[in-house]
Amino acid sequence: MKLAGGLVFYAAVWLYVYRQGGFGDSRGGTFFIIVMGLPGAVALIGLLEIVTGHSFTRFAARWDELEPWKRGVYGTITVIAAATLIFGSLLLVGWLTHV
Repeated sequence: MKLAGGLVFYAAVWLYVYRQGGFGDSRGGTFFIIVMGLPGAVALIGLLEIVTGHSFTRFAARWDELEPWKRGVYGTITVIAAATLIFGSLLLVGWLTHV
């Protein structure tokens, strides 16, 4: 539910901004990019729940039980994976719409 709902709202905000002239020319400026963060985060939480098979609260409790060095390694991998998903999708859409 979280993944689907987050993606729907993310896509709705993206479509609105695209129809307003794109991210650089929209009337809201960077506000819409910030607004896209919340549904994007919810979608990533849903994806995390699907991949791990645990609820987010259970995942957070297990995360807190890890040793600090493991949290650092896994946290770095998680940030890189999330950035790849977010920026990769934006770059792909930009490439597809301007080719």
